[in-house]
Amino acid sequence: MKKKFRVIIDGEVYDVEVEIEEGASPVETLVSALQTGTITRVTPQPRVKGAVTAPIAGRVVEVPVKEGDLVSPDDVIAVLESMKTQVKVKAGVAGRVEKVYVSPGSAVKQGEPLVKVAEAKE
Repeated sequence: MKKKFRVIIDGEVYDVEVEIEEGASPVETLVSALQTGTITRVTPQPRVKGAVTAPIAGRVVEVPVKEGDLVSPDDVIAVLESMKTQVKVKAGVAGRVEKVYVSPGSAVKQGEPLVKVAEAKE
């Protein structure tokens, strides 16, 4: 049976698919596969310089910013929901919203870009 995992290595997020034999421990199989390089498939998640990424996998509930908006570090740029819990995602930097990658109702994976903010130059 194939099983999918999300692995973070040195800050890089990867979707990993591993073949697990019947009766074997999924975690031990994953660790062994990572150590021996016998991974079925590795898909790096998209990285966008300056992008605020999803801290959790879930559904986008709200995106209160649009391209061109000025934001401060504490401004909420998206609200995500996972397991009936809402998480407010803040910009983290002061700048101008260059690109909005998601819309309400979108499903997102952890680490997926939500909004790109061009940091304000001092």
